[in-house]
Amino acid sequence: MKQTQRSRRGWRLPALALFGLVVAASGAEAGDAFLRGGIIFHPTDIGLEGRWRANFGSDYAVNFTETVFVGFELQTSVYRQDTMGGNTATLVPANGFVNVKVKSSSLGVRPYGGGGLGLITDFVLLSGANDWNTEFGFHLLGGIELGHLSLELQFQRGFDSESSSTWAAYAGVVF
Repeated sequence: MKQTQRSRRGWRLPALALFGLVVAASGAEAGDAFLRGGIIFHPTDIGLEGRWRANFGSDYAVNFTETVFVGFELQTSVYRQDTMGGNTATLVPANGFVNVKVKSSSLGVRPYGGGGLGLITDFVLLSGANDWNTEFGFHLLGGIELGHLSLELQFQRGFDSESSSTWAAYAGVVF
């Protein structure tokens, strides 16, 4: 009977130690949340109409100096594109990434860089022929935070050999 009581209590100390480590490593803060809007551009496209995108997410410090961050980012937009049959398709990208960023620890101006892995997804809505395309991909990013203002440039590509590269420029807020 003593053995059963010990095994039931045995998980409490490691769980409490893990909880304390997580709180200490995070500085007991929720992280840096961000909301940005921007323009998508492809090297082969000249026009920028219908190429806006919004992204949001959060970064969490994983070291005591708060220079290495792990977080997530979700991206979406809605735009229309003409098809060969004379119809207009509605495209809804819905991308999700897990990111690692390195940010400067200086106050006021914080340059940063990083990258992420995740899913690049497109919902194509066309009467009678709806389609859903998804692939695993990556993105590289760099930017600067000026107080609560954030400016960022991203390069994004799927791992599929037929994927096209996408660039995006964003501006937004960090809170």
